[in-house]
Amino acid sequence: MELQGKLAVITGASRGIGRALAVILAKSGCGLLLTALEEDELISLREYLATETGIEVASMPADLVNSSDRQCFLDWIGRQKNPPDMLINNAGAGYFGRFASSRRIDIERTLTLNIQVPTLLIREILPVLRKRPQAKIVNISSAISRLPYPGLAVYGAAKGYLSSLSESLAGEFAGSNISVLCFHPGFTETDFMSSAGMDIGKVPKFLVRKPEVVARRIVRAIKNDVTWSYSDLSSRFGIFLAACLPHRIKIRMFKELFWRLPDEA
Repeated sequence: MELQGKLAVITGASRGIGRALAVILAKSGCGLLLTALEEDELISLREYLATETGIEVASMPADLVNSSDRQCFLDWIGRQKNPPDMLINNAGAGYFGRFASSRRIDIERTLTLNIQVPTLLIREILPVLRKRPQAKIVNISSAISRLPYPGLAVYGAAKGYLSSLSESLAGEFAGSNISVLCFHPGFTETDFMSSAGMDIGKVPKFLVRKPEVVARRIVRAIKNDVTWSYSDLSSRFGIFLAACLPHRIKIRMFKELFWRLPDEA
């Protein structure tokens, strides 16, 4: 997909992979409609991009878990002078802890943000994308969507849904003006792990990527019209290897491979 002159919607754009994506896309000549929880950081990003690239960037803070905020965001997109060519479902969050000790509010927010929000945004923006000469849906899943990671059961399962949805939509839209990319980042230096309360000291440093590196690979996959992609070879190989292992061995191997589960409450 050629990015020059296109207009992309990015959720979760204020930090991490979302922010890095916004910077790279703007430098590629792509206009942006951005949203995230953090209004100050969105304004700062918008001003930075305007100065550095001269690309038209608009932003609206919203908590997409809230149905009212989500509808306001969709209405805001509809009021823009140009319709979007691309939807990037990047917003996502989770928590770390034993499932039995999980708070209901944490489970509900994780499921809503990672499953309901991207599904409904695709459904509502789809009529607009159908009218564009070339359009793309980008879903940011996770490498853990295909692996058992105790402590991240709900988050991993939610990302597994997003990967499955992406595959099915890619089949439904095949031959049309809309293409789908499902991207699976591996370990990335974002706020997710620290805010989730995870001790990632056991994760080898060579497995951890910076958001800018991951974002560049996402943009490359967009340009090359790839449907399924990973942030690095180790993530791709790990998932391939895990798919070949018996479930009993796989579960035992990943139980405390990178971190220790918290004690029972």
